[in-house]
Amino acid sequence: MGDPINSLFDDTKKTYKADKIFLPEEKINLKTPTAMAIIKELEKYNLSDTSEDIKGIAFERFLGRTFRGEIGQYFTPRPIVEFIIHMLEPTEGQVVCDPASGSGGFLIRFFEVVRQQIFADVDRQYTAFKLETQARTDLGEAARADMLRARYDELQRQLDQSIEGTRMWTLANRSIYGTDANERMARTSKMNMIMHGDGHGGVHHHNGFLNVNGIFEGRFDTILTNPPFGSNVEPTDKVQPADVYLDDEVEKLYRRRYQAPYAEARARLVGAVGSPIGELFDLARNGNGKLGKIKTEVLFIERCLNLLKPGGRLGVVLPEGIFNNPSLAYVREFVEDRARLLAVVSLPQETFAASGASVKCSLLFLQKFTDEQAARYAALHTAALAEVTEQHRPAVEAERLRVETAIASIKTALARAKADKDTAKIAEESARQKTLKAELAAFEKRLTEQIAAQARQLLKTRFDYPVFLYEAEKMGLSATGEPDANELYPNPRLPAGVTVTALEQYRAFEKDAAPFFV
Repeated sequence: MGDPINSLFDDTKKTYKADKIFLPEEKINLKTPTAMAIIKELEKYNLSDTSEDIKGIAFERFLGRTFRGEIGQYFTPRPIVEFIIHMLEPTEGQVVCDPASGSGGFLIRFFEVVRQQIFADVDRQYTAFKLETQARTDLGEAARADMLRARYDELQRQLDQSIEGTRMWTLANRSIYGTDANERMARTSKMNMIMHGDGHGGVHHHNGFLNVNGIFEGRFDTILTNPPFGSNVEPTDKVQPADVYLDDEVEKLYRRRYQAPYAEARARLVGAVGSPIGELFDLARNGNGKLGKIKTEVLFIERCLNLLKPGGRLGVVLPEGIFNNPSLAYVREFVEDRARLLAVVSLPQETFAASGASVKCSLLFLQKFTDEQAARYAALHTAALAEVTEQHRPAVEAERLRVETAIASIKTALARAKADKDTAKIAEESARQKTLKAELAAFEKRLTEQIAAQARQLLKTRFDYPVFLYEAEKMGLSATGEPDANELYPNPRLPAGVTVTALEQYRAFEKDAAPFFV
């Protein structure tokens, strides 16, 4: 009888070779009688007739305990996924990415929402066509029926995910991308998406900081992610040859599919082999120009901004230290220089308690500057810097004149001491000269920092816009993971006294922010 399980597994490995989620030598350590016994238990269920929602929920419930207990990975709470999706309003035609996709929760929900939009649009088109034909007096019943059948078949074809180029095929195969550095999570994400109706083709086992397949800079309309917290990317973490290796066949496929932007991104990655991963990112220099270790969540902020198209939007879960830690001010400034902050929603302390995590988090929503916004921001920044620099010019010139005058005097004294061979005097004057130069350098450094801070404050008054802030007390789950009141978006379990959810307030804020600043 052979080993049918591993024969099927070998076929699966070939199918997903480019995704790097299985090792070539991997085997399923399951005896054939055991596999047959499992099949016997499951064959009573028809998964083809089971809705994607039911299959997906069962899959997450079945694996939830495994991931919590065995590999320390967790599903992002469904209410948080739902809220972020609602905030960013995905639509057909957008390309989405999660560079730390975990079990695929964000990508699955994006797929479900857009799929439902496509179904609803097909229904609307058919209803409109039906009304048009019914209003035509020049049609007989048979002709009308033929036209309706033809239109119905044409529209239904767009829902066939197996036909290349249809709306559903495009959603499932060209719109959804994710990667996870954990091999098992990448596999789980793929299976989870298949169980929810597909859309798994763009998911890879890969380092989320590095490009793969269609995941490269400047490509995405929307990024949704809950990156890993607490660990560091070290200067010793380098881009390895295995991180960039692709079969020639796969490489040609990607180049045909993504054209010049892919080739350029691919060249950057190949050129980085052997170099620290941090060298690919500005924030890895910790705001002081020196490459050092950097928190993964900080580096993921820059990675997400890099992946977005101009005008693209990001929804990300971050520890609150990112927002208020003085030592991370350079991170906040980095973001302000590249994107418009849309909203910050503080989550309750217990949001991730059921997963064993105690860190308090917030949700950050932002929109990367368009090219026009980036140019305007840069011009205003340059002007503000020049204006503040000019204000401090008299003080700078006075200090430089003071030091230069003193140094000239010291040089005269040094020349006299050298002529007299007065070694003590030479040492004394040399020390004074060194001290004065250090004083000037320290003064200029302090003033540069002061000018930069004042210019940034001036810039904020000239590139001013409102930011939605919200502090949530109830987010849909208790500290033990049980269903609880939820004030984030409209649902049947609103907390007592809450009549307008965070999402509804944000929509009102988008239309008119003035009432929120009273």
